[in-house]
Amino acid sequence: MPPDDIDWEAELADDPDWQALSPEERQRLLSVMERMLSMGMAGIYGDEAPDEPDADVPCQSVMGQCRARCCTFIFALTREEVADGRIAWNRDKPFFIARDPHDGYCPHLDRDTFRCTVWEHRPLRCRRYDCRSDPDVWPEGFPQKA
Repeated sequence: MPPDDIDWEAELADDPDWQALSPEERQRLLSVMERMLSMGMAGIYGDEAPDEPDADVPCQSVMGQCRARCCTFIFALTREEVADGRIAWNRDKPFFIARDPHDGYCPHLDRDTFRCTVWEHRPLRCRRYDCRSDPDVWPEGFPQKA
């Protein structure tokens, strides 16, 4: 089974080669791909829109409440981020962001301050993520006094 956080049908909706495959062929391809990922023989990169602006979230004012929940999310890095070498990636699932095996947080998160230690070089996915409407971070809504 492919990684749970990727909707392959949506990701490949405009790919004519993918669309030409039968459902059985698609499932087989995804199974082979997952096996290759687990063996370290393949990698998946994130695909970020070049003109999307960074999110302007008041992180420091709400960090005590969310405790950097977004730093537990799993996502693919871009080719450039992997090549740059500043961001740790998961060797078992190239090229997804690394996670600490003990607490599940990003290894770049300072656990005492809940601040990013690579803030100036953090992945685009981190830069552009806006948690304010995400129920996985704020099940009861973003705090009004942020």
